[in-house]
Amino acid sequence: MDKLYNLRASQIARVIGNDDYCSRQNHFAVLIGEKDDRPVNEIYTSHGHECERYGVAHVMIATQFVVVNCGSDLLGSQETMSYDYMSDDNTTVKLSCTPDGFITEKNAVVEVKSPYYKQEDFDKYVKRYLPQVYFQQYLTRKLKKDNNADGTYFCIYQKGNTKLYYIPYNEDYINNYMLPKVDEFARYLLKGSLDKDFLTKRKSKQSFIYNGEVQYNECV
Repeated sequence: MDKLYNLRASQIARVIGNDDYCSRQNHFAVLIGEKDDRPVNEIYTSHGHECERYGVAHVMIATQFVVVNCGSDLLGSQETMSYDYMSDDNTTVKLSCTPDGFITEKNAVVEVKSPYYKQEDFDKYVKRYLPQVYFQQYLTRKLKKDNNADGTYFCIYQKGNTKLYYIPYNEDYINNYMLPKVDEFARYLLKGSLDKDFLTKRKSKQSFIYNGEVQYNECV
């Protein structure tokens, strides 16, 4: 039976070795079925889904632009973008993302996070999700004809202290830091197992530190 692996934006930090809770090699083991993934906290998940619409509304009020494909009946269901990235006779690796919306007039992606626990270190929180943001930008620019993904409006929705940031497209991060690791990970999925040459933090910690410039600005 043919195998299909989907490298999703929500878990791309694991693929490129920047997830604090799951290493690249552990995520590989989960995908090929050698390990079980840690269970999802349904309380956190339902809270995020419930608050997502309020975050989208905040983005529209702050930017004065309509967010489309945001999951509402009026503005369209969320859009999943995916394509077959790499394959052989028996295995296909695809890349995919489902942003929380788009602002077509601004060539922008929209992503909303609704943390269950109050966040105060916003810089740390934004940086945690940069891999997902940049991966969404990459796929949007590649696959969506009416949106060049020049940047992302990243909303941290929490009652009484919601923040909105604009994160521009980072070509250097995407092309020189992220995609080489995605490519390596995908090639090992086709192979079906890891070997001593697979890049890990244990072997090369510096390889998982991005030394380029990361820009984002709060929208006020």
